[in-house]
Amino acid sequence: MLTEIELRERMANLQQRALDVGSRSKARIDALTTATQTLPELHPDEYLRMVRGATDDAMMAALSYHRSLPFLETASSLLECSSQPSSSAENEEWREQLMFRLNEVLEIAADLIAEGEENLASSERIDV
Repeated sequence: MLTEIELRERMANLQQRALDVGSRSKARIDALTTATQTLPELHPDEYLRMVRGATDDAMMAALSYHRSLPFLETASSLLECSSQPSSSAENEEWREQLMFRLNEVLEIAADLIAEGEENLASSERIDV
């Protein structure tokens, strides 16, 4: 199992990745929406289909970002709880359980963020 310091570093990394997915997916959705305003003369239906598919992927990336937020907030709360001083063996056991739960929550957040990153990459396959 990871140490508290490693879990804190992982949390910071995941928060940064989540913010990146959130901001990039919003910018991507805006760019794709703008792209639907000017259709090319050649194959406009195909182009529109591709833009709509990329928009769907960008929207899924944004959804993954939003779905990761409660897990990151929970992780933050768990870290706050872990900063409480403990003195007895019972408190140490409680602290170990807290770190175990923190790791679980961060794993879920990491999966959601990775899903968002994949969707975002998929939406970027079309150049607009």
